[in-house]
Amino acid sequence: MRTLTTGTAALLLAASLAVTLTSCSADGNNPTVAPQAKIPAGLAVEGYAIASPDATTAAVEAFDRSEAAIDTVGVSGVAITTGGAGVAPSDESANSLREAAQSAGKKAELLVVNAGQDGFSGELATQLLSSRANREFVVSGLTGEVVNGGWDGVQIDFESLSAADAPGLVDFAAELRDALPDDATISMAVQPSTDETGYIDLGYDLAALSDSVDRFVLMAYDQHGTGFSEPGPVGGLPWVGEVLDAALELVPADRLDLGVAGYGYRWTGEGTAGGAVSVAEARTGAQSTGSWDAEQAEYTASPGDGSTLWWSDGRSITARADLAESKGLHGVAIWQLTTGDPIRRG
Repeated sequence: MRTLTTGTAALLLAASLAVTLTSCSADGNNPTVAPQAKIPAGLAVEGYAIASPDATTAAVEAFDRSEAAIDTVGVSGVAITTGGAGVAPSDESANSLREAAQSAGKKAELLVVNAGQDGFSGELATQLLSSRANREFVVSGLTGEVVNGGWDGVQIDFESLSAADAPGLVDFAAELRDALPDDATISMAVQPSTDETGYIDLGYDLAALSDSVDRFVLMAYDQHGTGFSEPGPVGGLPWVGEVLDAALELVPADRLDLGVAGYGYRWTGEGTAGGAVSVAEARTGAQSTGSWDAEQAEYTASPGDGSTLWWSDGRSITARADLAESKGLHGVAIWQLTTGDPIRRG
């Protein structure tokens, strides 16, 4: 689901139309009615949206449905350019989402990604992080977005990294911190690992990054997914607990947000084919065969056409928010508003 492509906009539009038409039964089986996610009052909430000219209205409507529960809107709006030597400027759709958030009294973070039409690129990240000149160009571009564009902060969302990228990422975060205004925030999305050393292998020296990064978002999802695994939970609760415990050995709880999925995957009879689906699409595809897996705290379904679905809905988000509260975390971050269930404070 984290693959950012032109197909994402179509998914956003379809999800926004469907999410208000579906709901979930009280017993948790045969989901047909959409449960709202309940977030404890003490947790901060970030909700994500993808900037796309074709999906701005859908994203704003999704934000409006959950506005009262959200503190920060993270807008995936700019990407590193070819060769790692620059960053594309934010467009009208990104700025429309920023304005919607800020006019409602919320913070707006601009996400910068190392992604293109084919998804996240480790090569692109290396080209940026290994070159001081490239880092300076990108830092300058992001600083301009904050100073001139009105963003409250930047979230670094670099994925598909390697251990060799870790020193450059530390340098990049420090250089960005030095360049941004004092009141601008820096957060960082982090891919998950079930052990401490795995974070370095993924390119994140969390201890060193803590000198520059205000808050980390642990992306505790995509444990399974089409194209890279057999069917299974998007981010099963036992696995989420493992990756969270590993991260807490390296990052203070009050500087960590638990990233939570608001989407699902559908596998075809061929095993790993299929694709990402919104929660509403998953309910429709389940064809009344969906059931709540209490151990994994997700829904699953096998509708009889050879396909298998797993999805993380409002009830799933509630379970993970309760876990975040029990661990004393700063908050939760939900990917993403348009494909998931509405959120409220519980």
